[in-house]
Amino acid sequence: MPSPLIEILKDELTVQRVFLSSDEERALDRIADDTDGGDLAFERVKARRYLFYAALRDRFVYDGRPIRQWLEWIAEAEASAGNKPTIITALATRVVEWSIRASDRVSMILGFATGLVRWFAIFLLAIGGWAGTRDFAPAWWVICALGLGFWFGARFLKRFTDRHVTGVVAATRERYASPF
Repeated sequence: MPSPLIEILKDELTVQRVFLSSDEERALDRIADDTDGGDLAFERVKARRYLFYAALRDRFVYDGRPIRQWLEWIAEAEASAGNKPTIITALATRVVEWSIRASDRVSMILGFATGLVRWFAIFLLAIGGWAGTRDFAPAWWVICALGLGFWFGARFLKRFTDRHVTGVVAATRERYASPF
């Protein structure tokens, strides 16, 4: 019996008028880091994983973001595969984590701030490089030093954001964990 996640993907691909062969359907249940062994369907599935991710995300949003149900399906599918992620469960996990990250305002603000600081650092480094070619004696290295400071600040902010997102995802998984 195929995973409900595969059935959802099949239904969504049918709505989008994309064909999923029975070989590809079986390949979705294979372990994600498995060697292909010359299996063309497995190679096609790996090549089309971005299309499948987008289709699953569309269906997830359309169904009202049923996080608990999807986490249960992921756990069941991985348990039947020997507690290893399959291609379909890896895609579904990415969809659920995307939903969690996209609904947390602090994560979104931190991500925006990280990008803004990074772009400001690039701007300062470019201005510093330009000033260095124009022989503005002390100004170019001061601007470049500020740019490097902002660059390292963006790296720190990125690590902080990643830790926050990881904590939010873990807390959400615990909240929706099945009590039985």
